[in-house]
Amino acid sequence: MLRLYLRLYLILALGLAGAIWLVNYTFDELLPDANETYNREAMRGPAYGVVEQLRPLPSAQRQARLAELQAHYGLRLQLVHKDTQALTSREQALLAQGLLVVRGDFKEFLAAIDAGPQLLEIKLPEEPKWLYLWAYGLLGVCLALVLYFWVRPHWRDLEHIRLAAQRFGDNDLGSRILLPRRSTVRELAGHFNQMAERIESLIANQRELTNAVSHELRTPIARLSFELDQLKQQADPRQRGELIADMYADLGELEEMVSELLTYASLERGATQVTRERIEAHSWLDSVIGSVALEAEAAGVQLSLRVCEVDFIQIEPRFMARAVINLLRNAIRYAEHRVHVSLLAFGNGYEVRVCDDGPGVPEDGRAKIFQPFMRLDASRDRRTGGFGLGLALVQRVSQWHGGQVEVRDSEWGGASFRMTWAYAE
Repeated sequence: MLRLYLRLYLILALGLAGAIWLVNYTFDELLPDANETYNREAMRGPAYGVVEQLRPLPSAQRQARLAELQAHYGLRLQLVHKDTQALTSREQALLAQGLLVVRGDFKEFLAAIDAGPQLLEIKLPEEPKWLYLWAYGLLGVCLALVLYFWVRPHWRDLEHIRLAAQRFGDNDLGSRILLPRRSTVRELAGHFNQMAERIESLIANQRELTNAVSHELRTPIARLSFELDQLKQQADPRQRGELIADMYADLGELEEMVSELLTYASLERGATQVTRERIEAHSWLDSVIGSVALEAEAAGVQLSLRVCEVDFIQIEPRFMARAVINLLRNAIRYAEHRVHVSLLAFGNGYEVRVCDDGPGVPEDGRAKIFQPFMRLDASRDRRTGGFGLGLALVQRVSQWHGGQVEVRDSEWGGASFRMTWAYAE
């Protein structure tokens, strides 16, 4: 704190000194006429009083009278001769007009007594140097006190931020900053807290993903290992071909899982830039539905577009298509006979609604299914396939578009997934 305080004090002191010098320079050098007029008018009264007392007297008696008056004036008064003053033509003109001549940095004045050669010289008393030193010293002390009481709360709050950042760097991810409302750096502390929460959430998600990935990869790898052992021992070409086909299926499952993981990780850390495009809604939704039509047909599910209320939408087509496909595959996986898709417009955005007539989602599991690698038991378990990343991807894509995703009961008793997103600004 001391270094910052001294640095600020030095800057302010130099700035104040420069400002005082600039003001004096402006009046003395750039506005000399105005300054001279001001000082002439200020001294005109005392000079007139002295001149009026000296004018009736003979030249020989004026010095004595001036000595008597000197005791009653704080000014230094004396008589001088015109020839000794080296008057300029301008000064001679001023004296002829009965005006004071201002000299010596506005501290010396000449006044004509009469038409004679004698002039009255008036000098301001010398200002004591110690007075200036005391004045500027007191000004410096006052500046130091004001600066101290201004810097202290700022420094205290900044120290809280520094210590919180140090704790956060030492792996205390729960470190947060609490500052009073009147703090001038409260907004900075708020941004730090947001950053800390985001980093803590990312690290927690990455930790969960790492643990989940190791668990999810274990099953297909174990199957591959078992199939390789069986392949070595199997002599029947037909059974060997079946084992090789199973191994290719397991490899395809691994490849699909890695693809899902990479997509989810890129969305989670914000590495991919969302660039929205204006797309014709009906044709885009038709193409998305067409990409899973064969899967629906193979499962014996009727997949249809119920309604499309908008003509154009603004989306990132690749990720949004991936999200809707995940919703459709999820619905096809659990539907009994039918899946309906709708694209609706509401208040400040759009909504894609996917409804099925399957077993539905219990209320206590509706928030969990959007977590990565989360599956529900009973009818919606791992026997139906999937890795538990599809709905997590849907949630991330919706959030990236300024919306959200939720699940309710459909009109047929199954699940109704509603993914919303906001209009592009």
